[in-house]
Amino acid sequence: MDDFSKQSLQTILSLLLFFGGSATAIGLLIYERRRLPDLPGRTKTLSDRSWNTRQIFILLGTLFLLYLLVGCSGRFFYEEQIPLMRLVMTVLIYAVMICLMTVFSRTHKKAGLSRLGIAPSEFRLILLAPIVYLAAIPALILVSKVSLLLLTLFSPAEPELQEVAKIVSGEWSWLEILYTLMAVFAAPVYEELLFRGIAFPYCVKKIGLIPAMLLVSLLFGLVHFHLPSFGTLTLLSVVLCLAYWRTGSLWPSIGAHMIFNAITILALHLAR
Repeated sequence: MDDFSKQSLQTILSLLLFFGGSATAIGLLIYERRRLPDLPGRTKTLSDRSWNTRQIFILLGTLFLLYLLVGCSGRFFYEEQIPLMRLVMTVLIYAVMICLMTVFSRTHKKAGLSRLGIAPSEFRLILLAPIVYLAAIPALILVSKVSLLLLTLFSPAEPELQEVAKIVSGEWSWLEILYTLMAVFAAPVYEELLFRGIAFPYCVKKIGLIPAMLLVSLLFGLVHFHLPSFGTLTLLSVVLCLAYWRTGSLWPSIGAHMIFNAITILALHLAR
């Protein structure tokens, strides 16, 4: 596919998402206005799922130690081996942390995966993910454009992609395929469990719904360590927090996060 065809396809995709998303957002607002949710009840549901402070510190301490070990292990590999090593280590961190989350969740009076918002009986709610994504995409596109404009005004240098984005937007290889699978499937599950499933309810219990939503979303944007996408990721997090609060299930947020990552990777390939 030549550059003109790629650019045309990218423009068409952006327009479809923007106008389709705008229509979805308007329809969702009309629906929500007619069926106002039980605000205190839904907030209490999240608050009741909160971990205690000791569990939070154990989780964060474990996470810190795992990333410290990963950082120290880099010196034992050749430079060309580092991308594969990072992938393996990241998947291992995801596995260890999800296991720890599951174990701690079973110590709660509302034991099991329902405390994390991923009860198997609610899996059907993942069908709401396209609606969540489409309703959010117009605002995400606008924030992304404004962020790039501001960066261009204050910095003449071309914004760099994240390391993972550089890999998944390169020439197709088995390593790129593995990174893509991780970005589309593994990363959204892990990040939603960590930020929405655990951090969000804990913050709701401590500081209230709106401050918790803002704090968790700012942290979500910051931990990606990529200034050009900070605004977009922060807004995405706000939307995903709202979806979790509104439905009481993490499945719509997980599904919307997967779609977001998949469409982003597709856009990177079209822009290559």
